[in-house]
Amino acid sequence: MRRRRFLATAATGTVVGTAGCMGGKVIFSKDGTITVPSGSGKVFELPSEGEEIEYTARDDGPFMVYVFERDSAIETYRAYIKDRDNDDMPAKRPTGLDSLGGQAIKLQDDLYQSSTDERAREPLNADGTAYFVLDNSNYEDTVSARSDPLSIQLDLKVVASSLPI
Repeated sequence: MRRRRFLATAATGTVVGTAGCMGGKVIFSKDGTITVPSGSGKVFELPSEGEEIEYTARDDGPFMVYVFERDSAIETYRAYIKDRDNDDMPAKRPTGLDSLGGQAIKLQDDLYQSSTDERAREPLNADGTAYFVLDNSNYEDTVSARSDPLSIQLDLKVVASSLPI
């Protein structure tokens, strides 16, 4: 009987002890207003140790969010933004991880928002460095660049596991 009670207590202690570790450690965060000039994008390099991402981005106009998981994709993005009229640009441009980015959704007349699903953490499935982009350009035809700069309110966190496994 004592053995069962001991095992139950030990199991409960293990679950409670590791529950605090499951939250992970924030290894990158950005919180504040980000200005994105017309015809450009603001790129944040995310640490390669990042396993999960959580973000909410809001502005009074439409914008795009991209999360690129390959260096070649971010280089194509940067090249396009720098020289849109170059005939050597590929017709099909990388759009990043569709599950994490996309077009900001209109919530109210003057409020657009893009975020991770239910503003919760999502897996960041990148092998190495990933790139988070707030876009105010014509990179994709779905959202046209605004002539005035965006002032996006951003809350971005990248988390690494703190489990010793």
